Amino acid sequence: MPAKKTAKRYTEDQKTDILAFIEKFNAENGRGGQTAAVKKYGVTPLTLAAWSKKSAKKPKKAGKSTKKFRNPAKLIDRLKVVSSEIAKAEKSLEKLQAEAKELRKEIRAAIE
Repeated sequence: MPAKKTAKRYTEDQKTDILAFIEKFNAENGRGGQTAAVKKYGVTPLTLAAWSKKSAKKPKKAGKSTKKFRNPAKLIDRLKVVSSEIAKAEKSLEKLQAEAKELRKEIRAAIE
């Protein structure tokens, strides 16, 4: 009866190194990093896929729960900044509109 084969265990450092190899290989060659890692390190593709999935950064959900905990003081400060920018833009717009009005008057006077 053949001896029972046990699964090889990898340290976190080894896993990190292998995953880094895959990323580097894919960056340089476009794809094929997992296959190259299988050949180089002797790890099964299924194991590599599981490690990749586990180490993938999960995006935060931008739902109501994340918006509830935003700092109101920072939001108020930002609102003040935006409001002052709007006020400046409105003043600038008024000046430009007055200048345009004067130019129209000058054009009419020049034509007549």
